[in-house]
Amino acid sequence: MVCQLPIQRFSMKTPSNALFKLICKMTPSEKRYFKRFGLLQQKKDSNKYTLLFDAVNDQTEYNEPALLKQFEGYDFINNFSEIKKYLFNQIQKALRNYHSQSSIDIILYNYLSDISVLYSKELYIECKRIIKKAKKIATKHEKYSLLLVLNEWKRNVLRISHHVDGIQKYLDNDIDLDKNYISCVENESKFFNKSLEITLHLRKKGPAHKLDSEIVLPEDGPKTFRAKRYLFLQKSMEGYLEYDEKKIFEASTSDVALFESNPHFIEALPKQYIISLTNHLDSCAKVQYDDKFDDYMNKTIKVLDSSSFDPEFTAKEKLLVYILKTTMYSLRGNEEAIKQVSEELRGQYEHIRKKGYKTPGLEIYIHDNLLRASIITNEHQSALESYNDILQLNLGGYREDLQMETRLLGLIPHFEMENWLLLESMIRSGLRLLQRKHSHFKLGKLFLQAIKKCVSIKQQPHGREEDIIEILKQLKEDALSITSKKRLSDYIIFIGWIDSKITGNSISKCIEISIKKAKNTIIS
Repeated sequence: MVCQLPIQRFSMKTPSNALFKLICKMTPSEKRYFKRFGLLQQKKDSNKYTLLFDAVNDQTEYNEPALLKQFEGYDFINNFSEIKKYLFNQIQKALRNYHSQSSIDIILYNYLSDISVLYSKELYIECKRIIKKAKKIATKHEKYSLLLVLNEWKRNVLRISHHVDGIQKYLDNDIDLDKNYISCVENESKFFNKSLEITLHLRKKGPAHKLDSEIVLPEDGPKTFRAKRYLFLQKSMEGYLEYDEKKIFEASTSDVALFESNPHFIEALPKQYIISLTNHLDSCAKVQYDDKFDDYMNKTIKVLDSSSFDPEFTAKEKLLVYILKTTMYSLRGNEEAIKQVSEELRGQYEHIRKKGYKTPGLEIYIHDNLLRASIITNEHQSALESYNDILQLNLGGYREDLQMETRLLGLIPHFEMENWLLLESMIRSGLRLLQRKHSHFKLGKLFLQAIKKCVSIKQQPHGREEDIIEILKQLKEDALSITSKKRLSDYIIFIGWIDSKITGNSISKCIEISIKKAKNTIIS
């Protein structure tokens, strides 16, 4: 009997899109530099690399079969993967040269390369000169791990050159410097790990869960610029966990102030500065800081427009600004303004999609804000489209709290459109989900049970509207009794809709009234 081995099936390897992603991330000036100087040493073959660069640059999504078809007949398609790798490497070299005088990291690593070459050539005096220059820059920008490496080179040069006075000076002074550098690296690491831990917690669970941490922060506090930033980020996220708007605002304000009091860090870390500005803007998208929001938003957009970031980064940060703008304007309750900012958000989102940029971390916030805005402006069909967009997202364990809230918000347009049978199914599904994963979410259970009663009354031949109003009045009373006042912004759509059914006013009007009461409470 012949033993037949199982057939081994090999899947086709997906073509690498690394070249496409790198070209997409380049700014227009970087692209011009590369095409002008990046292929100078390849005069013979520069044309084919330029053609490939332009072809990839013209794509909105990477399509290798289309490229192969476009260059059919060219000899280089027989070794296409190697050609792509070579072009990728040449772009990287060009970018290193382009940023050789502006990126602190590239400047310092170039110095390290120079030191290594000079040391191998036994040019120790020149080596010392570069070490000194590099240490000055590294000290200014608090690059403590690199300062340790530079001190190692300094020791090597002193030892091999038999510089007695220099060795003595090093032993007297630089040993303590090394200890300080190590201490600063450890200090930064602990504050970074703490902020990373809270970030993970918020992204997975949201603010409605307690965080148990075993990370102990240094008693002497943050020692460096970056450690201070991590602390402010940590404090801001703790504010989200505690629903403390003041704590969030003060921490994000301090983060921006830290940058602006150290302008060389703005120059060295421009994207981090932008992220600080958008975090600060997020802290202003609250009832308490309504009057500050527009000024900070205009400041953030101005900085974005005046900086030479890659187009994808700029587009995504502007998208975040429009998300926050929609959040803030929804709290103001002005229907025309809400419609306008919703269109701005849709427009920016469509712009990003046409460009082929991916926004996995922002998708739920885009559709959630459009859902809430459409509910406020009574655009029920539009609200359902946003709700269905959320259901199509593959979010896994990301922001489980927000996913549950959007499920509940999706009941409102269905209620207004009298989709009673579908609502009954959604309510059953929602109650099962709450029991299985969100048993702590008491407001959700109250809302589902109340809507279930209202749907039952609506389906009765002689169901009375007065009975529904009584159910909703009780729902509001119960909801406010178990919900912290700090969470008014989160649940304002639910409260506004309930009030609109009770009073007959529009949702936007009811939200406006609730927000005014909340502001008066804050002031008093």
